Amino acid sequence: MPADCCLETGFRSADLPRLRVLIGSYAARLGLAGHRRDALLVSANEVADNAIRHAGGGGRLALYRDGLLVCCRVSDSGPGFDASVIPDRAPALGSATGWGLWTVRQLTDSLEIGRGDGGRPRGAVVTFCVRLTRPAR
Repeated sequence: MPADCCLETGFRSADLPRLRVLIGSYAARLGLAGHRRDALLVSANEVADNAIRHAGGGGRLALYRDGLLVCCRVSDSGPGFDASVIPDRAPALGSATGWGLWTVRQLTDSLEIGRGDGGRPRGAVVTFCVRLTRPAR
């Protein structure tokens, strides 16, 4: 974890509203605003919700700045998963799964999926980052 971590907290289902408020506040302190802040909030909510639904009901979230990036890391102690489960294209309209992480991939500037929580072999570690300013196209 980078030394400039500004938020690190555990969460469960009942904590999601409070977690969104915390993330919004800390993201603003780190310099995110407008659509970039919204992208981080939606992404954090989706990944935290996945941890709640698929990995035992909760996890840990850390928010930090890394140069021009604001990054969020969500870890859990569930079975973990491989990045290959995230579709490259939008899931079928009738699909019940795949939308959350696909959306995170679309909204963020980077998305990494790892395994292990606190050095244990189980669990997923999902890290995504949003640039403070969008690069010129």
